[in-house]
Amino acid sequence: MIINILINKKFRVVYAILTICLLSSSFENRELFPTQFLDANDTIVLKTTKQKGKGLFELGFGVLEFKDTTDNFNNKVLFPQHVDSIKRFQLRVDYAKKDHFVELMIGKLKGIPIFIIDENNNKNLADDSIRNLKEIDWKQVEDLIPCEYTIFNGEKIIKDSSWLAIGSFNGRFLLGKREYLTVSFTLGDKDYEIGVSESRNPLSFSYGFYPDVALLNDAGVKKDTLLIKDLLTIGEYVNLNEQYYKIESISKLGDSIILVKEKAFNTIKGTQVGMIAPDFKAVSVLGDTIRKSDIINKKTIIANSCGCGGDSISTDAYFDMVNTFGNDVNIFHVDSNFKKLDRGTHIDSEAPINRDFYEIFRKEYCSRLCYVIGKDGRIIDKFVITDWKNNTINILD
Repeated sequence: MIINILINKKFRVVYAILTICLLSSSFENRELFPTQFLDANDTIVLKTTKQKGKGLFELGFGVLEFKDTTDNFNNKVLFPQHVDSIKRFQLRVDYAKKDHFVELMIGKLKGIPIFIIDENNNKNLADDSIRNLKEIDWKQVEDLIPCEYTIFNGEKIIKDSSWLAIGSFNGRFLLGKREYLTVSFTLGDKDYEIGVSESRNPLSFSYGFYPDVALLNDAGVKKDTLLIKDLLTIGEYVNLNEQYYKIESISKLGDSIILVKEKAFNTIKGTQVGMIAPDFKAVSVLGDTIRKSDIINKKTIIANSCGCGGDSISTDAYFDMVNTFGNDVNIFHVDSNFKKLDRGTHIDSEAPINRDFYEIFRKEYCSRLCYVIGKDGRIIDKFVITDWKNNTINILD
């Protein structure tokens, strides 16, 4: 069964194969443990708390494909009476495990499309609320549906719960979990809060795919919005009062984060803001070779665009930047299947010769991320290409 995962309305799609089988294990409730400061604060172990909704994070939806009840399933469930045209789906709570899931069904009640979630995880859909299927609300923060499930935390099976946002879009059934994690702590005499989400993994309740980590409270200054450059992931570094801590690991359920102090952040190469941009070489579609060492005479933008879902806006944004900045800034357009080559410098992301460049500055087929490299060779900004007008101060100043 194929599941299309939509990250907001930008039509970024990934695929995952789900298979389901019957659960037959004992379980315990989620366990909590205190935040720990180890080795003179060089290592910090943080305990997170699950929060309802999405907070400042952007969470996506997945497209579910329901199957007829006569198809093969690994277990039986009870369906409500007086509901017609019933179809069933088993939502796997962890892509790495095949035996933990939430039961769902769709059908019609007196001709009206409805759906039911097994909210209490008892394999009985007749004792759960019947809800009318409505058009998706992309910014939905209320009317979230609670659900219970069991999940393997890496050591044993535990009980857990979350919330779901559900609706229809262009005839498809969309579902996305609506939870994020937070932890507040004090380091020195300053207060901090870190948040974690799995924005690219809306159909699973584990945190091993590609977690987003953000500093929500920085020494008492609370953020009211999150920008692309604020989002970190495993292996990147969070700045706590000019002391950089590597996000060493995040536990399977996201309830534990390990931070390790890095004493030489200024020497590290990478694409996080503040790092030294990696050395690179790319060949344009016209055959010109582009090296980092050749472009530090002025600021440089590595501008990714993508036509996924019929998008032309991200490509238009590139040409708008070229028209605006002219020769004051190096701007390199990264994409494939170019329709226009009349202006600018274009790098084919699918060309084998640019594979190393792809792994540094694109990393996925469908990307719209821009990196700004300063004259000192460091990454000074990151933003989605369609938001370029809001970032001109970092480009021109």
